Amino acid sequence: MVPGTVNELSEHDRLILDIEKTSPSHIERESLCERIGLPIGRYSGVLEGLADTDAAYGYAPFVVERVRRLRSERFAFERRQRRWQRLLH
Repeated sequence: MVPGTVNELSEHDRLILDIEKTSPSHIERESLCERIGLPIGRYSGVLEGLADTDAAYGYAPFVVERVRRLRSERFAFERRQRRWQRLLH
C-alpha cells in the first residue's frame, strides 16, 4: 500500500473512483476519459494504481476492495493456466 490521505487524490482520481462506484458502462468510462484527457487504454492501469493507495481506500473502500479482489482472481486464473510461466521464458 502506498500511504496517503484522501486530500492527496487529484480531482481526476476522485472522478474515476466516483464513476466506479456506480458500475459504469464502457461508454461512461470512455466519456470520462475523454473529459479528463486520459486515453481509454490507460484507464484500467490508473484504476489499478489507485487501488494500491491508502488515499483511494479512504475515499472509496468498496471500489478499492473490488478492484483488488478482481486483480487477485485474475492472477489466480493466470497462475492456474500457467500463463505466468510463459512470460518467464
